[in-house]
Amino acid sequence: MTGTETVLAIEDLTVDLPLSGGGRFRALDRVNLQVRRGEILGLVGESGSGKSMLSLAVLGLTGIAGERITGRIALLGEDVLGLSPSAWRRLRGSAVGMVFQDPMTGLNPVRSIGSLLVESVRRHQRLDRATSKTVALDALRSVGIPSPEARMKAYPHQLSGGLRQRVMIALALINRPSVIIADEPTTALDATIQAQILDLLRARLADRAGGILITHDLGVAAEVCQRLAVIYQGTIVEQGQTAEVLAWPYHPYTQGLLDAAPRFDRPRGRLVPIPGQPPQPGDRREGCPFRSRCAHADEACAALPVLAEVAPDHLARCWHPLRAATSPFEDAV
Repeated sequence: MTGTETVLAIEDLTVDLPLSGGGRFRALDRVNLQVRRGEILGLVGESGSGKSMLSLAVLGLTGIAGERITGRIALLGEDVLGLSPSAWRRLRGSAVGMVFQDPMTGLNPVRSIGSLLVESVRRHQRLDRATSKTVALDALRSVGIPSPEARMKAYPHQLSGGLRQRVMIALALINRPSVIIADEPTTALDATIQAQILDLLRARLADRAGGILITHDLGVAAEVCQRLAVIYQGTIVEQGQTAEVLAWPYHPYTQGLLDAAPRFDRPRGRLVPIPGQPPQPGDRREGCPFRSRCAHADEACAALPVLAEVAPDHLARCWHPLRAATSPFEDAV
């Protein structure tokens, strides 16, 4: 059950990056999100919408010369923006863990699985080598890796994609962090392995941690996430309980994502794409970021709307919400 303790609070997070030809690109624009212990928040949007940039900012890994980051990122109540590199190294892997999209690049190809796990335990838990090895073996068992003693000696290229992703999850969880961020953790995995990885993440986050699942797959978000945030051009445009956002979207972009997804109740091959193309870096206009692709845009959209409550615990950033400010979920028990 989701707890009430907020383990991650993001307030007015803005990230401006320099462009090679001059000027700046606003990768994130005044993002506000909260994650509670025991909860998985889904973050969905097209490629280039700012999902991965948000995860890198939370982990202090943007590392781009000339970047400007403002706002507040609080891990367990402590503001971590502006920490020194050494302070970040103490937090990564202990307070916050990361499951990267591609474990083949997320794991060191010249280090054995065991050496990676043992080093993380020794760095953050200050245990001796023998005890750290025992902890590492238990971590591999906990994520369902068979013959963990043999896998400890293996290198990433010697494991299947599903096993590599399980190792990534074990590495992210081994020091019991309070926040886990998973960036497209099931990309390129077959359906059976994908289901196993999602079940594993859900089970491991159920009690002691809160998490952000970054995905472009609305079906995955519906299965795993309690709440959902929709991001477009670095801006949160809708946020609420996952079931409500997917069944009763207020923002045209959210509706566009749903219309573009394959469905069994449509004739085969009939997908409804979102008109136009996502903006290029640096091609940012004032006002609603989605207005150039929105059928409902008018003069009012030249100003950026606020992220306002359109139903209980349901926010949308739109001058022309698709529905009246009510919801069929309001009276649900």
